[in-house]
Amino acid sequence: MPRLVSFLSDFGLTDGYVAQVKARILSEFPDLTIVDITHDLDAYDILSGAWLISTTYTAFPGGAIHLAVVDPGVGTSRRPLIVEKAGHTFVGPDNGLFSFLYPADTVTSITWRPPGAISPSFHGRDLFAPMVIRLLSGATPLELGDALPDPISMDIASPRVVHIDRFGNIVTNIRPEQLQGHSLIIQGRNLKEIKETFADLPKNGLGLIVGSAGTVEIVARQDHAARRLDARVGMPVAIAPAP
Repeated sequence: MPRLVSFLSDFGLTDGYVAQVKARILSEFPDLTIVDITHDLDAYDILSGAWLISTTYTAFPGGAIHLAVVDPGVGTSRRPLIVEKAGHTFVGPDNGLFSFLYPADTVTSITWRPPGAISPSFHGRDLFAPMVIRLLSGATPLELGDALPDPISMDIASPRVVHIDRFGNIVTNIRPEQLQGHSLIIQGRNLKEIKETFADLPKNGLGLIVGSAGTVEIVARQDHAARRLDARVGMPVAIAPAP
């Protein structure tokens, strides 16, 4: 039985939402370990959440359950999902939040509903947390729903900004080999040389590094690159032959 759950959301920590979701699960499994990935995503930032899930889950042991709730469609007919990939299980809404995990081993659209009232504005507590409890209790995804061949997936192939971290580093989905003999263009700035470390840039200088997730990041040494370039998550970037 998995005894480790990760939790990612855009709930923030100002309100009691995170605590209520955890309490719902811990009321059934008080010895469970719940690890917070983040709750500081910008509200409704599905793309950044998808990126963080895909680049974080591999740090957990196999068998972990990953609860992810960034859900602007809460209360609508959007489907709740259980996704299985590489020995890990993911629970959350079918809105593209698991795009970087596809193709997955299995994707299940959940038709099961827990007894009692389900708030149309808080599926994290009233639907997704009970789904985690059922999985922890030994239920299989197909005991809770039906195989889903067509989950919603965002365009993650086109070069774009997929995350901006707290330091202002602009994370892209571009692999370093894609820039061989090419430049990256963002907001009219042409950047081509990939540095090994931040210290290889002049202070406040803009440049490129390969981040810890293995993709190219636009950075400014001891400065906030995203503010300087007015960058935002989802913004397209261009790859062009180097001049």
